[in-house]
Amino acid sequence: MTTPQVGRHRRTDERGAGTLEYVGATIVASLLAIGLLVSPAGASIRDSFSEAICSVIERDGCAVGPGSGQTPLEQATSGEYVAMGDSYSSGEGAWDYEEGTDFDDRDDLWPFNDDEEDHNRCHRSENAYSQVLADNNDFEGGMTFVACSGAVASDLANPNHSNTDEDPQLDALSEDTSLVTMTMGGNDIGFADVVKDCIVNGARGVGFVATCQEKHDDRIRDELPDLKQELIDRYLAIKEKAPNARVVIIGYPQLFPDNPSDSYHDLLFAEDQVWMNQMAGLLNTMLAEAAAEAGVEFVDPTDAFQGHGIGSDDPWINDLDLGGPGLMIADPSSFHPNAAGHAAIAELIQQQLENPRYR
Repeated sequence: MTTPQVGRHRRTDERGAGTLEYVGATIVASLLAIGLLVSPAGASIRDSFSEAICSVIERDGCAVGPGSGQTPLEQATSGEYVAMGDSYSSGEGAWDYEEGTDFDDRDDLWPFNDDEEDHNRCHRSENAYSQVLADNNDFEGGMTFVACSGAVASDLANPNHSNTDEDPQLDALSEDTSLVTMTMGGNDIGFADVVKDCIVNGARGVGFVATCQEKHDDRIRDELPDLKQELIDRYLAIKEKAPNARVVIIGYPQLFPDNPSDSYHDLLFAEDQVWMNQMAGLLNTMLAEAAAEAGVEFVDPTDAFQGHGIGSDDPWINDLDLGGPGLMIADPSSFHPNAAGHAAIAELIQQQLENPRYR
């Protein structure tokens, strides 16, 4: 996969289908293909094709309402686009953050620091995948960007108290919403704590202290089933608030190459990088299952990021950057997709919008 062009934009405005499904879809496809060959009304038949296939496999969001004549992409762009999620949605690490989403008045030194002062580091980037999509498509209802760095699943239905003036993300949805995209779940399983602990004490660290894998492996595996059910409930809530929308859930990219080394600047042992890749795989599997059970769409960026992890010749992920804003030891952009990575994710979503696939 070639490196996509990075868009810069700012706007306000599976398998496993049963044999019966496949047989039915094949029959319908064959009949419509014959009709295309013999009928001058090819355009009308092509419109019917998408509807007929989806009526056979009965998948939510597969196509469009009966008689609408819309393609899947036309349905997605027929109303408002709402971009929800966490830092992997907001564009943390892709820079060019929107005004009002990159400040913290609490950064002044003690004793003048006031925890009640305004602060918002949602880091909504002009280069985030949602902004690339908005730049490449004409959404009739405009676009609303509410993803926020650090967000967890509960922030969908509740105000984000970690950032000033961040209402529940679900409040952005309505019957006029035609597309919702979201990456969510990494913070719920403690992504930041995992990275920190692996840097402090990794696989070949201090022997008498629990390594990051010993500390987090069983915990993550134990928490995934509960998180899955919570996300299913959140996905269903999105569908209830936006009944006319296609809902596309995006997974997390693999951070490191399959065969990493210790030579990067991230201070992580190779064994821990392999393990973190495995945890990302488990998380994506859970997200795909949750999406399928809730009847929403899922896009997995793992394969697209092969050859573009930290330490590669063309990385789409930021390495560790020490010295963050305020009193942070590390910049939050560390271990997040850069602008090229977001452009690649946008390309995958675009493909999904035009040719829906279900797992």
